[in-house]
Amino acid sequence: MSKNRVRHHVNPLSDQSEYSFGGFGNDKPIIVDIGADRGEFSQGLMEIFGDSHNFLILEIRRPLALRLEKKFAEKSNVRVFSGDAVRNLRSLLSPAISDDGALIDTIYINFPDPWFKDRHHKRRVVCQRLLDDVTHWIQKQTIWVYQTDQKQLFEDTRNLLKENGISEIEYFDKSPYDLQTKWEQAKVCAGQEIYRMQFHLGDNQSKDQ
Repeated sequence: MSKNRVRHHVNPLSDQSEYSFGGFGNDKPIIVDIGADRGEFSQGLMEIFGDSHNFLILEIRRPLALRLEKKFAEKSNVRVFSGDAVRNLRSLLSPAISDDGALIDTIYINFPDPWFKDRHHKRRVVCQRLLDDVTHWIQKQTIWVYQTDQKQLFEDTRNLLKENGISEIEYFDKSPYDLQTKWEQAKVCAGQEIYRMQFHLGDNQSKDQ
């Protein structure tokens, strides 16, 4: 078996790595791509925004993260991290907020693993653990963009958001900036529907709303 083979279904709880990041050292807005895969979506965003933004890229599969590091090695405004995004999101983003005074502009979550079984829901990127954590420190202005080809996952995630008092959810039809991952292109060509929404998290949210 090739050592470079990438396993597509990875238990995010199996990687206990924890990272810290001192920020980019400037107050440029930050775009986050969680589950960047081969990086084609991130690259498209970089071509649009250039040096006006910083980019934080998270990919749980270490072989792919290493490829992304090489892919963007010459870009000083890009950082790549592997491991569990839920475990590390605060340590990677909060220094940029507190020390650099930067805005976390947009967080993209594109086509995450569905983890359909009830006992595996805690392994999803948007899970109760994430909401309990980020609500207390993430900026209210930050836009979260969520895209998936899995209807059940989409509905479960939307219901979870609503249970946490997040009612202002916007639905849209096209991928942002018409950027499509290869996964999305394959699904669209096969005639499958893509489900999309965006929302805000922050300390203005309450389960009692």
